[in-house]
Amino acid sequence: MKINIFPIIRDHLKSLRNEKTDKPSYLDYFIFFGVPIILGFFVYYNDLHLDRESYNASITFFGVFIALLLNIQIAIFSIYQRKWKRKQEDIDAQIQDEDLEIRRRLLEQLNSNISYLVLICCITLVIVLSSYVQSDNSILTATITFGLYAHFILTMLMIVKRAHALFQREYGENQ
Repeated sequence: MKINIFPIIRDHLKSLRNEKTDKPSYLDYFIFFGVPIILGFFVYYNDLHLDRESYNASITFFGVFIALLLNIQIAIFSIYQRKWKRKQEDIDAQIQDEDLEIRRRLLEQLNSNISYLVLICCITLVIVLSSYVQSDNSILTATITFGLYAHFILTMLMIVKRAHALFQREYGENQ
């Protein structure tokens, strides 16, 4: 099926693992899913609402981020396609192979995370756009929107951290 989003979600969830043990990181699950849910409950119980202008700003925000994230994916793909010079010495070649494997895994995780974040942006965009069009000022919509914003920001921070690690490796190679 052309629009099967489940592999994107599965690959993103697989990236929430402890790198040393390769087991799921329950702390990561709590941070990326539990914290937004807690924020949503806070919004709900404090009866916070979003006005029409907030939904309008959200439409712009998530629309822009969809385009930016897709461009970042293209840039990351060009790094993935890059050919690295193979070192001649056996020990150097083995170290390089290990570095390339780490880099490849990091690039795959970044791709999964960015694809997932584009998906979250699309879902949030549909919710806020329909709320804007219907002038929906319900507490349920505000709760979901705040939760999705928190989830978006936390996931974006993870992407920034992984991109930083990747680019630090790239800059280190070119010195």
